[in-house]
Amino acid sequence: MILRFNLGGGLMEHRSFSGGVLLATTMLACSEGSGMANDPVSIAYITYAECSRFCDICRAGAAQAEADLSASVAADGKTVDVMILEPRCTDQGTPVTANPEDPCAASRPQMARLQEAIDMKVDAIVIDIQQAECETPLIDQAVDAGVKVVTYGGDAPQSKRHTYYGIDDREAGAFLMDALAAINGETGKIALQTEFKPDGEGGFIIGNSVSFVNRVAGFEEALKKYPNMENVAIVPCAGVDDADPACTVEAEKALNENPDIVGFAFARSKIFSEVDIAENAPLLTERAEAGDIHSVAFDAQPSYFEDMRAGYVDVLVGQKLFGWGFDTVTLAYDLATQEDVRVSPFTNAGWYTICPNNLDEFEAMNQAQDYRTPLSKCDLLP
Repeated sequence: MILRFNLGGGLMEHRSFSGGVLLATTMLACSEGSGMANDPVSIAYITYAECSRFCDICRAGAAQAEADLSASVAADGKTVDVMILEPRCTDQGTPVTANPEDPCAASRPQMARLQEAIDMKVDAIVIDIQQAECETPLIDQAVDAGVKVVTYGGDAPQSKRHTYYGIDDREAGAFLMDALAAINGETGKIALQTEFKPDGEGGFIIGNSVSFVNRVAGFEEALKKYPNMENVAIVPCAGVDDADPACTVEAEKALNENPDIVGFAFARSKIFSEVDIAENAPLLTERAEAGDIHSVAFDAQPSYFEDMRAGYVDVLVGQKLFGWGFDTVTLAYDLATQEDVRVSPFTNAGWYTICPNNLDEFEAMNQAQDYRTPLSKCDLLP
């Protein structure tokens, strides 16, 4: 699928509707780069997959960038062509993969989209990386050809990309542990669920996604501050189909094997988007409703809100998904059109901390697709 947005050219300042993020750029001059020629400035916006509901909000952010850029530079007589390039999905609503024996099978469809953007000689690429080790050579090829590359969501830190826009996963993983400690009185046995992959023999192996590796590292480092807390289980979460309650089942299994667990940290929170959590994890949900278990989790999808209201999760770390579209597109545009823009390798988006007391506020922000109002402080945390 290719969606095209026609924007006006020439944004002269960065503005963020994703919660007060200040992009790590410094305007040294207003000189014109190659993107200020008569040809449209072309930006390829590559998502994880066309069926990814996780990116619905970031697509809306890209659309808002279209509107704001158009309003800012309508008098310039320039245009911007933003192409949303998305890897295909199966009829079952899961991303297409190639030969399962290929170590880059999962990312081949996205790599094809990335190569397509390079072949079109776009001015900039914004991409949510699936497999850094597989896609780094293509990113380097793009940069060597003069294309500006911004990554978001998933990163390729060893590549030549210009900047990664997103959450500091190590810092946020430590925050997840600190939040779990705060709501559990800094005591008790806990469990951590994170990304795993099927090993082909009915079991799992831990995933190598940079984001999840860093989250777990930050979590484990922070755990050392709490001598009265013990992580008794690393729980697998695999798959992408929300109709498959695999992560829910694994969390329930861990609790049955360790009934004295008093808290869960979900570095990958697919459990809250899976079907029938109460039916598939009756012990976990019953104890959560009773206040015997307190949990924290990454991400704050709209599908998670009712689980929070039900008491299944106490704290959500919400990534700046709107900024994944809005901020990255405006940043890519400035990189492509202004020669003296400088960026750091990492543009820290920060995160939202959502708890029951500010959940209604955050839900209203999601519904309005407007994140300019600061979110009230979570009253569960210091």
